[in-house]
Amino acid sequence: MHKNHCTIFKTINNVEDEKYQASRTWEEYLDDAQAYCVSCRRSAVQLASRKLTLNHCNDCRLVFSCPDCSPAPEHSPSICAAYQNFRRSENFRINFFEDTGKATPITCTQFPCETRKSLADAAGWFDYYTKISDKQQIEGKFKPDFSSIEDDIDRNGSDNEKDEAERMLMFLLYATDSLTMPLTIASALEDLHWDNPHLNVHMLGATDRELTALANFEEMLHLVPGLQSLHITAVGPGIPGPTDGTVLAKQNLDCCPPCKADGRQRSISLHKGVYHEFSQGPTFERPDLVVLFNSGWVDGDDAKSHWEPTIQALVENNVPALFTTYNAGEAQNEQKRLKELRARFVTEVGQNKWRGLVPTPEFIDEEHGMWFNNAYRYIIQGKE
Repeated sequence: MHKNHCTIFKTINNVEDEKYQASRTWEEYLDDAQAYCVSCRRSAVQLASRKLTLNHCNDCRLVFSCPDCSPAPEHSPSICAAYQNFRRSENFRINFFEDTGKATPITCTQFPCETRKSLADAAGWFDYYTKISDKQQIEGKFKPDFSSIEDDIDRNGSDNEKDEAERMLMFLLYATDSLTMPLTIASALEDLHWDNPHLNVHMLGATDRELTALANFEEMLHLVPGLQSLHITAVGPGIPGPTDGTVLAKQNLDCCPPCKADGRQRSISLHKGVYHEFSQGPTFERPDLVVLFNSGWVDGDDAKSHWEPTIQALVENNVPALFTTYNAGEAQNEQKRLKELRARFVTEVGQNKWRGLVPTPEFIDEEHGMWFNNAYRYIIQGKE
């Protein structure tokens, strides 16, 4: 690999490594949440002037009450369970990085599928792991909704069996946060009835999150037997690199031995900048699919300056485009704007079966809310 290319991938890895090496403590999460009493709404800062401190729930540790209102915060069992699940996944995330030095697990199917197995026919992630991928050994270990290990193991299993089932559950739960990207794309290809040997994907608004998950994108080669090559062009202002423009020309990525033996290939290009400008440049090649993961293109601070011209160009150019959002509100706002632009919806806004299962607390827009990676999705192409 060219020295400059090495530098770029080191930069990508260093960005993610620094995040995990400085993994947030619970105290830092409390700072993000701006802890407050759920009854009187006074914050920790306001109570400090009276030398009062907030009491947290002993189970989830993310809901609070003040001494004036209640010794223990009142919140529903479902909210408490959601926060406990978040704590569990975050503890696993930190331990996984400390143990392996990796930001995300790589859990691709070991061998490419000989026949295509429909993602549309799968009920969800448990079906994917056991019926489409090669993780049949998880059956009977934990519940299909990933909520806990199976009752029989919990009641009658040895400590080693319980620990093994819990580690397996958390590993595969955590893996969904990266696998959600290639599986959401593969599901969109089914919606579009796309079946060609070469796939050119443009990934818009890409950041280090997508780039550090690149190894898991090989799963697309494993799930679609006829797919011989996958090229991803990642475009966005957040692409690592010193200046706008092409940061990395087409660069081949490694594939597993079975894919190499069958002549399958993966490659990537990186472009730092906004897509509507890139699409007018000399290196632009018309994609088979454009992808915007959790872009927030209609609600963000850069909605008018960066995203609006890009979205208008996508609609005008009749390019299939897959969008995902963290929540229903974002999806509905984007749908409204696209209908104003007369965009044609190939797949209407709906919950994404292949959303990530790792919850993240929503501290700003929704009290006690949670968001999930790629929670909602839709596909447009051209105009009505």
